[in-house]
Amino acid sequence: MLERKASPWEAASAVVALLATALCRAGSPPAPRNVQPPTFVATYSIAWHGITAGGATLTLVRTGPDVYRYRSVDRADGLFRLFVGKGITQESRFRLVGGEIQPLSFRSWGGGPPQNVRFDWTSGRVIGTAKHKRIDLKLEPGTQDPGSVQIALMLAFLQGHPPASFWMLNTDVINRFQFVRRGTATLATPLGPLATVLYTSHHAKARRTTYMWLAPALDYMPARLQQRRAGSTLFALNIVSYKRT
Repeated sequence: MLERKASPWEAASAVVALLATALCRAGSPPAPRNVQPPTFVATYSIAWHGITAGGATLTLVRTGPDVYRYRSVDRADGLFRLFVGKGITQESRFRLVGGEIQPLSFRSWGGGPPQNVRFDWTSGRVIGTAKHKRIDLKLEPGTQDPGSVQIALMLAFLQGHPPASFWMLNTDVINRFQFVRRGTATLATPLGPLATVLYTSHHAKARRTTYMWLAPALDYMPARLQQRRAGSTLFALNIVSYKRT
């Protein structure tokens, strides 16, 4: 199955979502279980083919004992509002179980077909609607949704076990993504120089590759993120602010 063409806003949200989780740990020592994801507000600028297109605000809040809500709100600026509307919102609810992120539900609306799914870990199924149709998929161990995957990545690095690959709900299918370390770089940002570790994310049937410059000083949130195809950068996100709450 080939990827469908996405609008700038769908693509931006999807890439944020592709930021991975620690799900392949064979042979690794036990991870610390007392690490919890820090709550925060982060903002990014978005460029589409090198042209400023808008911004994104990401928030993580704790809503109960070991229960969290992660939300991504993307806005379109200028002429891009004519093509993608006001933007897209994604919201993920998840819980922390034994030091692992376990998604409970995921919703997406405002740009393209809405998505609304829930994760039933008792039956091992993810059930809901996507692309205007009903989905009922078998959950692979440790599967994340497009929102929870970002926080699972953060937690994996804070625990000291970055992933080699991961399973993620990718609209109406579950794909396995490879997560590969490519080196280090120091980036000039509005927050000052930031040391980063560069990773790429890609699944076997994808035509696009995601490049992520993850910053330890920002709890391993990306300082920069790009999606590329055939050597060309389709769009980029760059950090503007990050605040723990």
